[in-house]
Amino acid sequence: MFMDTSITVIKENHILVSKFLKREVIIDCYIPPTLSSPDETSLLLINDGQDLVKMNFQDIIGSLYQTDNINPIFCVGIHCSADRKNEYGTASVVDYQGLGAKASLHTRFVFEELLPYIRTTYKIHSFKEKSYAGFSLGGLSALDIVCIMQKNFLRWEYSAVRYGGEIKIRLIKILMRSNIELCIA
Repeated sequence: MFMDTSITVIKENHILVSKFLKREVIIDCYIPPTLSSPDETSLLLINDGQDLVKMNFQDIIGSLYQTDNINPIFCVGIHCSADRKNEYGTASVVDYQGLGAKASLHTRFVFEELLPYIRTTYKIHSFKEKSYAGFSLGGLSALDIVCIMQKNFLRWEYSAVRYGGEIKIRLIKILMRSNIELCIA
């Protein structure tokens, strides 16, 4: 007799109305199988959250729990908008085309709207660790936010694609020259 012992990660969708971004922001919350001890749960914010569905993130993280390869982690996929190239980027420096002009508003959304929403909705007042990840331009945005708010994050993760990589590297060098200390674990 076959018994299914798979662990299911619950995915909840929410729509936040952002006063900073002046739009509805879709977020997907991937809730760990046990939230019995919220102080032992880590947080992972992920830009380009719409891509998590395409890569079967819910199944991937479920299999990590199944094989006991992951500690409780509350993941939040932040969906981008059609204006992605302006919302993601660096808050203090726009690129050579002027893109990234709303990056500081995205940063404010994360800290002043998203994180308070998560804490209130899920009654998690603090997380063991906080990390931020993103894909391509979303990764640059995650890096920028971690640089700005270093005391709030443990690590940054980045998945790069070839398109535009040179431009992103130039922006990172500009940030480094601006005496922003990078602590990438």
